[in-house]
Amino acid sequence: MTVESVVYVNECGLPLNAIEWLETHHRCKAPEREQMIRDLNLKKGSFVVDAGCGPGLWTPLLASAIGSRGRILGVDIATEALITAQRRNKNKWYRWQVQYKLAPLEQLPIRQGKADVIFSANVSQYLPDPAATFAAMAPYLKRGGRLVIKDVDFGTMHFSTIDPGLQARVFEARERWEQERIRQGYAFEDSWVGSKLAGYLQAAGYEEVQEKRYPIVRDYQLSDDYRFYLQGIADWFVCEGAPYLSARDATNWLQCFHDEHYNVLDQKTFLSEETEFVVSGVWNASASS
Repeated sequence: MTVESVVYVNECGLPLNAIEWLETHHRCKAPEREQMIRDLNLKKGSFVVDAGCGPGLWTPLLASAIGSRGRILGVDIATEALITAQRRNKNKWYRWQVQYKLAPLEQLPIRQGKADVIFSANVSQYLPDPAATFAAMAPYLKRGGRLVIKDVDFGTMHFSTIDPGLQARVFEARERWEQERIRQGYAFEDSWVGSKLAGYLQAAGYEEVQEKRYPIVRDYQLSDDYRFYLQGIADWFVCEGAPYLSARDATNWLQCFHDEHYNVLDQKTFLSEETEFVVSGVWNASASS
């Protein structure tokens, strides 16, 4: 996937100079992400496809869940991301059970009916037609196999020490811009996708669709990693010129996160909240044929 700016990057198909952002983002949410994988109750010995694996940040978690008899295939559309994933994999205990291959999500490089689980994290927000992509992935699952989609929903984000009116205007402007930006030559993006995932899986023909929400809450005395993450997100909200936000609001918003003298991240009353969604569905090939 083409990325217009290396500062505001996604987690599917990334240039090497974006890896620091991804690694920091992943690391600062490690407790929640570890819990997400535990809650999947993956069976030992499973074959898992990590669809849109990027630099392989989820590989260790998946490998621990499926054990030494399991197998993982990481798939991505960016050669650079796969090279980074392979390097990260070097000398790890699970290295022999992991492969990385270049391919789009709709054309996975495996025979149909082979995967126990297809896992995809922070990719659906960049899919113009998620239901169609999820349906195209289904034939690669075994009968009764699961598709698991994890993604964000910035409609759930809130900062306690920022004026509610300013937050609302910034978020509304970004959401409006995301509905418009593809017509301006940018790649598709929907950062409000998390709460829509269950509907997309149902539309794609999956059964037993389940949604689990993971609140991510951080308060005063943030870790360096989480501070880096929040400042990056704050910048991202007003990137690409923020055409539907006033210049004054854009300036005030950035000052909240970057001002040397009054930074909301340094206030004892600071609280950051957001929710990430993990949605799964079962593929019943016989019922869909």
